[in-house]
Amino acid sequence: MQRIQRSLMAIAIVTTTALALVMFGHRNVAQANDEGCNAATVQGTYGSAIGGFVSTTFSGSPQLVGEFVPLAAAGTFSFDGQGTTSRSFTVSFGGATFPLSDSGPYTVSRDCTLSATYSDGTWSMVIIGRGREIKAMNTAPGTAVQGVLTRQ
Repeated sequence: MQRIQRSLMAIAIVTTTALALVMFGHRNVAQANDEGCNAATVQGTYGSAIGGFVSTTFSGSPQLVGEFVPLAAAGTFSFDGQGTTSRSFTVSFGGATFPLSDSGPYTVSRDCTLSATYSDGTWSMVIIGRGREIKAMNTAPGTAVQGVLTRQ
């Protein structure tokens, strides 16, 4: 009889603890999602690796891969938390390597999407892990370029 009572008590304690964890854990997840993102979410500097292809003859119609030039870049993107971004990196465009630095405006939506405009067009981005990482894609016509930005 004592053994049964101990077992029932242990089950009750485990069940109560698990229920509390689920309730409080769910509450914290909901609060994190309700907060959303804003320009300050990405404030800081990110290391980046970017790659893809760029067409020098894009006319609006889909092109074959052979008509694109490979592009790769590594460097940093910085966001000031107020809507201005800058970047500085080394680019390899078809094997020619050169430095590039520029800046432009950015906006962040509550759903954690980000849009930034630079000299090569508009970049569509999504913020991951409260700004720990950003997935990015250049949306300029004739480009197939994407990359990952990681908070430094």
